[in-house]
Amino acid sequence: MNHLLLTLPFIVLGTVLILVLAMSDPRRRQLANKTHAENKLNVALSSNSRKLIGWSLVLPLIPLILMANYAGILMYAGALTTIGWLVSELPSSLL
Repeated sequence: MNHLLLTLPFIVLGTVLILVLAMSDPRRRQLANKTHAENKLNVALSSNSRKLIGWSLVLPLIPLILMANYAGILMYAGALTTIGWLVSELPSSLL
């Protein structure tokens, strides 16, 4: 089966988790309050919840390793790096 088809659901899951982490980031919310930007969704998570979500980004690597889908591992790591970088560059008023 195509490596992209196997890896795409994991990339979508990682994107959602990164967006949740970005929306619940206390520093980003603090900056949005200073600039009087409207928060679209106010997601407040505890520090432990944020750590758990952060570590859950590693979980899709387990099935990829078990399936010996090394191209998928590289695609997943590259996609999450790029998506995380893009989300960090977004202004706080958009999230």
